[in-house]
Amino acid sequence: MNKVSFSKFLIPGFIAIALLNAGCGSKPAADNTENPVDSTSTKEVVKKTGEVQRYSQVPSPGEMFSFIKQLGPKAKDDITRLNSTENAKKYIDNKARGLNFGVYSADLLFCSTFNHGPEALKYFVNIKKLGDDIGISTAINEKTANRISDNLGNADSLAAISNDLYFTTFDHLESNDRGNTLALVMAGGWIESLFLVTSMEPVYKKDSPLVNRVAEQKYTLENLIDFMKKYEKDADVSSIIKELGDLQTEFNKIEESKGSVAITVKNGKKVLGGGGGKIGITAEQYKVVVEKIAAIRKSITQN
Repeated sequence: MNKVSFSKFLIPGFIAIALLNAGCGSKPAADNTENPVDSTSTKEVVKKTGEVQRYSQVPSPGEMFSFIKQLGPKAKDDITRLNSTENAKKYIDNKARGLNFGVYSADLLFCSTFNHGPEALKYFVNIKKLGDDIGISTAINEKTANRISDNLGNADSLAAISNDLYFTTFDHLESNDRGNTLALVMAGGWIESLFLVTSMEPVYKKDSPLVNRVAEQKYTLENLIDFMKKYEKDADVSSIIKELGDLQTEFNKIEESKGSVAITVKNGKKVLGGGGGKIGITAEQYKVVVEKIAAIRKSITQN
């Protein structure tokens, strides 16, 4: 199996969170003394962000949730929409375990971003179990659990630690030629992040930042499917590509306005950038996209 460098596929969630904290009123220094940012995490953040490119082809869920948090009080951080930790026992085959490892990783990032510390720890336990089941337990250890436990009241640290775990898992799968499993993890994490976002804005609203962000996922999905096709000989990956392809059909109906928000990078993949335009999603298109995302997410989590 050809080895692929995945660093270029991932946006550093750490950068998004750092920018968020700088622009949305971070706590004063006195508060940071009481709730210090996890130092180990901070060191690893610097190392990781130096290894990834500025633009992402397939953003991590952490980037999406940081965007949501930036919207302020209107963002609904409702954890009842997360995949129940009780469902973990139902995932007994490699496909379900890989997909829901991605789902639970997104849920952990959601809890961390919105400072649901105790719930974050519960989702870490599930990730650890599924990680053992799919053979990546060495990437998920007691040290990480202790860091989460020690920072339950510190959203900045929790988010950084959770992002660190997300990237460490990807690195582990890459170095062990587990591209087919990585494809499932990426698909599960992306679908879960979109499901949570569309749950916050289930009905179309003109000029809504969330609606616009969902429309922009047209490009992300294109890149995700292109990546997954490298492993389409795997029956599990192929079946998810088909489901995502049905969603892509709907996304492709969305038109780009003049001054497109897309830019083209050297390898021909579309990523989001400047241009002054936006994607003109309609109310009916948004409704169909939301329904299809929910249907795919249900097929993944209900197994």
